[in-house]
Amino acid sequence: MGLATSALALGLGIAAPGAAFAAPAPVSGSSSNPELPPNDMVEGIDYWHNMQWPNWRNIGNREWFEVAHWEENGNGQTHHEMVFTGGQFFDRDGALRNFMNNGPAPSSSHGYTGSFQEYNTTIYDRVEADDIPRRDARRIIRAIGTGDMFWTTDHYATFHYAGRS
Repeated sequence: MGLATSALALGLGIAAPGAAFAAPAPVSGSSSNPELPPNDMVEGIDYWHNMQWPNWRNIGNREWFEVAHWEENGNGQTHHEMVFTGGQFFDRDGALRNFMNNGPAPSSSHGYTGSFQEYNTTIYDRVEADDIPRRDARRIIRAIGTGDMFWTTDHYATFHYAGRS
């Protein structure tokens, strides 16, 4: 039972007594060489940009947004295209703050102690109103105070600095 409890605690990011902390996730890119996100993330990023990057302060902590809805010709079935914002991102391992304060982020980002917001970039087609899709690993993390933006395709195992938005 002790081994299972320790494994569970580490999987949840809670250190068991005597357990070592994992190293912060690597962050690539820089202010002079930002890394563009994959093309299949662009539609979701454009949506959030057009929404002026809502965050947990003005929308609630976690929420689905309807991007569009349309009715299928012939059968009257309504489709709802939805995207999710995951609320406040806590940067528990300090990877993003470390990059902003000590790494190759713009000098105006140094000393950042503010909050981050998580955004999904995949737009899901929901046919049934209560058909809630399982979210994938693609995310944008944005520093609320500076607009510094990071993307990940592997649910925070790695980050890529994309500049400011």
